[in-house]
Amino acid sequence: MANYLNFDIYDLQLTNLIGNSQLRQLLISTANWSILVVEDIDCSLELQDRRQPRMMNPDLARMMNIDRYPTTQGGCGACVVLLSKYNPVLDQVDDFTVSSCLTLLCSINGCSITTTEGIGNTRDGFHPIHERFSGFHASQCGFCTPGMCMSLFSALVNAEKIPPPEPPLGFSKLKVSKAEKAIVGNLCRYTGYHPMANACKSFGADVDMEDLGLNSFWRKGDSKDVKLSSLPSYKRNGDVCTFPQFLKNF
Repeated sequence: MANYLNFDIYDLQLTNLIGNSQLRQLLISTANWSILVVEDIDCSLELQDRRQPRMMNPDLARMMNIDRYPTTQGGCGACVVLLSKYNPVLDQVDDFTVSSCLTLLCSINGCSITTTEGIGNTRDGFHPIHERFSGFHASQCGFCTPGMCMSLFSALVNAEKIPPPEPPLGFSKLKVSKAEKAIVGNLCRYTGYHPMANACKSFGADVDMEDLGLNSFWRKGDSKDVKLSSLPSYKRNGDVCTFPQFLKNF
């Protein structure tokens, strides 16, 4: 294994496979462009693989243990991450969610992976998605929360590719109906889906603030302006880079 610069697990945002035709090297680039190169990759391994303790080197094993070990069969969505891939024909980046327990390492050559800690964490500050999930009481045990956050983040990212009209300040181009459907592939055993749907709907350009349920952002009877100002601020096309330009050269 060769370690270039510093690898910080809380910065993990991008994963890219390079090397020879057998894809024997894994290059991991992080949010602050630190790089770790891991050699001798078993290409049968998934992006998140339960066999990691005995089959992977410690650095790679740590990297893949960020999120949760759910069904490992793609049934619950708790391990969902955002995969971004450059399309050279259309000269555009396609962003979509994948279940990391079903995604083979050798299938993400030239791609970028963004996890829930890539969009926000305890060190750099949380993303508005995290804050709103918390404020709308949309998380109980928290097991499914990372996957739900990434499903919603993917919907927000792709909504920005929709042509105008522009949404009101602090909202996304996502419509409420689409926001609710963003988490249809994510299962929760405890909290119930109403608080989660409210957290998702709060990003919708056409949301009715009166439809949003119990939360810790405002009190009953507060005006619409107070409610709007109380929501954690969402900035469209924010600070999260899902696909850096240098990956287009690989």
